[in-house]
Amino acid sequence: MSDFLSKFEEEPKEPDKESATAKAPSSRASRKEKGSASLEEGIEHDPSFKKKRRKKRLLGLAALLGLFILSGFLFFQLAYVRLDNFVDKEISEVREWAAEHDLAVAVTPAYNEAPANQVIAQEEAARSRVRKRSTLHLTVSQGPDPEEKLALPDFMEMTRDEAAEWIEKNQASNLTIVDEYHDEIEEKAPIRVEFTNKEVSRENYHRRDVGRVFYSKGEEIFEKDIEVPDFKDKTRSEVETWGKVHELDLEVKEQASDTVEEGKVIEQSVAPKEKIAKRDAFQVTISLGKGVTVPDFSTILPDDAQDAVEGVNVRVRMQFTQSLAYGQLISQSESAGTVLTSKDDQGIDVVYSAGQPYIRDYRRGEYLEGDLQKLFFDEFRSKGANISYQVRYVNSAEPYGTIVGMSKFNQFLPLEDTITFDISLGNQTAPTASDPE
Repeated sequence: MSDFLSKFEEEPKEPDKESATAKAPSSRASRKEKGSASLEEGIEHDPSFKKKRRKKRLLGLAALLGLFILSGFLFFQLAYVRLDNFVDKEISEVREWAAEHDLAVAVTPAYNEAPANQVIAQEEAARSRVRKRSTLHLTVSQGPDPEEKLALPDFMEMTRDEAAEWIEKNQASNLTIVDEYHDEIEEKAPIRVEFTNKEVSRENYHRRDVGRVFYSKGEEIFEKDIEVPDFKDKTRSEVETWGKVHELDLEVKEQASDTVEEGKVIEQSVAPKEKIAKRDAFQVTISLGKGVTVPDFSTILPDDAQDAVEGVNVRVRMQFTQSLAYGQLISQSESAGTVLTSKDDQGIDVVYSAGQPYIRDYRRGEYLEGDLQKLFFDEFRSKGANISYQVRYVNSAEPYGTIVGMSKFNQFLPLEDTITFDISLGNQTAPTASDPE
């Protein structure tokens, strides 16, 4: 460049006198020169003209060179971008920066102790320049390895702060600390540990496993800010809905009422307009409608018992007994004075004494062997006496199958006994009046 400029700085040389005399001008040229010389003698020359002209040429050349350099600089600035140090930054932040500078991003994921989505390495050096529309190559953390097996501590021996510190230190993000109220365990004390997978335990826990560690918030104290309404003439469903909404310890009792319609409130444990707190106890009594009072059936005869209570099915049964006389009450399924409502079984079983078992005489030719099963069931076993029978076949002129003899008849029996019956074989001829005795 200096050689180039030096050419412009050399001053033009004046012709030698010798060379001028060597070339003798013609007479016409001589006259012109004389005329010009005489003309130049009358013109005044500026001595700084040559310097000004040289300065202008230098300034023009410098401007041209500066424009060339500026164009190159602007091109370089528009085509290239200087990279930042992206390590430890969030990948979302890097993507946003790359989009603004017309760069693509290629991500290689890797498990690392660094937080997830944080850049842990970059292939292109920080502060270097890369051409726009090129690609950045970054390694991004996926967080710690979820398959890593962790030596899980016994949280039931740790305070809440100790558990939180361990979880953070070991990056066990799938373990969550849950605080809940507890009436018996003091604040910040452990309650229990639960894992989503029932097969997970302290011995086989991996970072991927999901679990919750519960700590006590102590007993929850509630303000008495719930105003109790008047539930008179309200239904059971209305009371239960109100109790559920306010999380009360609701107890519903039921009883018969001659005045309150079935299904509606008879009374409430807290007066209307008084205030209670959430989880407080609250009782209401609901009407079961008009009830039926069970009578004392010992004062009612067996024949009258079935119709003794209107609207109730009284089932009367007679039962043999050794100690009670006939007609005395043995038992009734509902105690005297009990009030039966629509909620109860509308039936009463009443048992009266049938006295002592009595066996009649069945030898008069009216009964056959085939009648014994029904007779013994109806007369004895249906009334609680375990009395059975056995038969023996005998020679007789009576028709075949006729009862012709009994081991016992026309007498009282114990509650457990066996009667023997003689049954005719019908193999003899009845004697006639002419037959000798």
